[in-house]
Formats: sequence, structure tokens, C-alpha cells
Amino acid sequence: MYQFIQSTHSHTRWLVLLTAVIAIIMPFINNSVSSKSKLPGLAFMIMCDIQLLMGLTLYFVFSPLGLQAFDQGMAFVMKTAEVRKIAVEHFVLMLGAVTLAHIGYIKVKKATEASALKKASLIFFGLSLVLILAGIPWAKL
Repeated sequence: MYQFIQSTHSHTRWLVLLTAVIAIIMPFINNSVSSKSKLPGLAFMIMCDIQLLMGLTLYFVFSPLGLQAFDQGMAFVMKTAEVRKIAVEHFVLMLGAVTLAHIGYIKVKKATEASALKKASLIFFGLSLVLILAGIPWAKL
């Protein structure tokens, strides 16, 4: 089960990155404010939530690099780069990214002008994407 969830979590990252780029770019291509123009932000937020659920399942239940790593002590976690990357850095950065995606979607959903929609998408989805890119364990590709 661990291998399946980890593999799915790993491969789904590409959908998250794709929907993030679309959510950032589409408001600049489609210059209107409608429910259709807000869908890319919703898709990005939903993909982040799916990733979050898989990630939390791995972190709290299955992964030896998640909460189980702290059984060996905080010093072990912080001194071991691979464990620290997943148990601390990945976890914190991704929670921040999902939070920004949710705030961004709230701002996009409430936007009544195209400029506000563009600004919210660029700032919140852009920052979320930066955190995601910083938190992905690229060495494990």
C-alpha cells in the first residue's frame, strides 16, 4: 500500500504543476471575469487537496520518512538530510503551498474585475507554485 500511495503521490505532482501554471496564465489570456475564468484556480486547489490527502496519509501512516522518523529523535531527523527534507521541509513547504492555493482561490472567487483576478492568481498561485517547486524532493525523481 505504501508503494502505491507514494508512486501515485509522486506522479500526481505533474498534474499539480500543470494546473498551477494554467491557473496562473489563464487569467491573462482570458480577460473576462466569469465562473469559467475561475475554473483553473479551482482545479489547482482541488489537485493540491488530493496531493495533501495522499501526502498526509503517507506522512502519518505509511512512510518511514514521515512521523515515524521522529521515533529516533529530533536530532536524528535534523542531522539526516534525506529524512529532514521529507519529515520537515517538504511537509512545511507543502502545507504552506496548499494554504496559499486556498487563499488564492478565495480571492479569485470573490474577484469582480479582471485585474483583481489576475493579481490574485499571480500572487497566490505563483507563491504556491514557488513553494511547491522548492519542496519537491527532486533528487528522488
